Amino acid sequence: MRKPPEGDIPIMIVGDSISHGSSGDWTWRYFFWKHLKNHEVSVDLVGPKATLDNIRTAEVGDDDDTYADPDFDRDHDAQWGRPYLTEKDEIHAKVAEYEPAYLLALLGINDLFWYGVEPAQFAENLREFIQNARSAAPELRILIGTVLETRKALDEPGFAALVEATNEQIRRVAEEQGVHVADTAAEFRAAQHTWDGTHPNPNGELRIAAAFADQLARSYGLGAAYPRPYPVLDNVDARAKRSID
Repeated sequence: MRKPPEGDIPIMIVGDSISHGSSGDWTWRYFFWKHLKNHEVSVDLVGPKATLDNIRTAEVGDDDDTYADPDFDRDHDAQWGRPYLTEKDEIHAKVAEYEPAYLLALLGINDLFWYGVEPAQFAENLREFIQNARSAAPELRILIGTVLETRKALDEPGFAALVEATNEQIRRVAEEQGVHVADTAAEFRAAQHTWDGTHPNPNGELRIAAAFADQLARSYGLGAAYPRPYPVLDNVDARAKRSID
């Protein structure tokens, strides 16, 4: 049974580990929700999950409730390891069930890293994702995030070129399909904004939240741009990420 709504405007965040988060994280979902609340926007984050991934175990996708601060609307549709390659076939049912007015998607790195999806096929998968989401809700408002910089891209020029080409496909398909792009990669730097070369630390989470908040305000007049300069936040305690023996 679905819980009662926590606000007036349903928003579903669709993502992979970057949005799912893991043990001890705030998550960018937290900073995004706080920002909208501070601007008196009554939102209801919706989706099938409300947990983090337990990074301290070998299992992928096992639940963890150890948020840095659990006092926010934690519902989401993000799952460690998820690509567009599979989510395109599942998004229709989720939109139909949770009835979001806005869909914010941040996927792509797993398509490139684990599944070897080339830019042309990525574009087709993204196009299908958008169309399948809209087939469940024709008036759905969609924001697509760009693929973030990772340590792998810094170390391997070929992978960096693949990420750049993929982000160009995101912009091209978004324009073609009449949806908006949140440039999550614009202010995100792997060396400063991740804790392991891929997953955001609190300062990276802020920048992802800001990119979506900025575009939501710019495209739809919902909320306001995220304030700059950003505060400098402490990293998550390393003990939260330590494996359980």
